[in-house]
Amino acid sequence: MSAPVFFSLYTEMHVKNNAISGYIKPLFREIKAYDKRTDQEKNAFQKMYEKLVGGVANLLENTPREEVATKVDIAGPVENPETSTLQIIGQLIKNAFFKAILPGFEQEMSLSE
Repeated sequence: MSAPVFFSLYTEMHVKNNAISGYIKPLFREIKAYDKRTDQEKNAFQKMYEKLVGGVANLLENTPREEVATKVDIAGPVENPETSTLQIIGQLIKNAFFKAILPGFEQEMSLSE
């Protein structure tokens, strides 16, 4: 049995004139991709993959908060909004080494929008 992973998702989206803008902020806690005791039955490739995922998660974890998090802006037409892979990677690195991405919404939505 795998250990639980705790996941939180915060998002704010605005749609106007068939265009979308906003962000998504996923946060993960207690990522345990590989456990030697419970993963003995898995093949070598799957064990190696899970160790790699666990290592990357451990590297990108913000140590004081014990979370892996990023914030991704979304913008574009409603049919095909876009995100930036570079922004995702940059925010993961920022969260891990420089400034924690905190849970919660970035700002309150105003009712006049």
